[in-house]
Amino acid sequence: MNTPRCRLAASIAGRLRLKFTEIHPAALAALQSDIAAIPSVREVQANAAARSLVVHYDASTPQALMEQRIVSLCGGADADQAKREPAPVVTKPTSALRSAPPAGLRRSRGHRAAWRRRANRGAKITAMLAMPLSIALVYAGNKRLHAATGWLAVAAMAVHMAIHRRNTFK
Repeated sequence: MNTPRCRLAASIAGRLRLKFTEIHPAALAALQSDIAAIPSVREVQANAAARSLVVHYDASTPQALMEQRIVSLCGGADADQAKREPAPVVTKPTSALRSAPPAGLRRSRGHRAAWRRRANRGAKITAMLAMPLSIALVYAGNKRLHAATGWLAVAAMAVHMAIHRRNTFK
């Protein structure tokens, strides 16, 4: 089974949109002129950046006929053919299945990044509050609380540096 060059992305009476997997802009322009030559087609708009074609045609033309004609011209598979063809079965090696955690226990990278942002934000706020408090406690003469808040500021800065360890010593 070969992969189609295009697929029918959207279709309503009088308008349809085709998406291409890969297409050169010159080939897209040639295809645009070929489709424009069909008698019931009113307008064809090509978008090379999106790899798509929008075809406006006479709404009195049967929608299924126009879809089939244009999709076959583009070398793609129509929606009915895609439904009839079975989806390819993808199998993984058994070792990969054993090592992967169950879907409910897997965490995404986005979850890890969110956790790191929250931890870093807390570390920065703690360091910014602990350092001036530690300096104020020196002037107040309370050595014990000065030492405790100083160590708290150092620990918060260590958390911040650990989170940004890749960028710290470049």
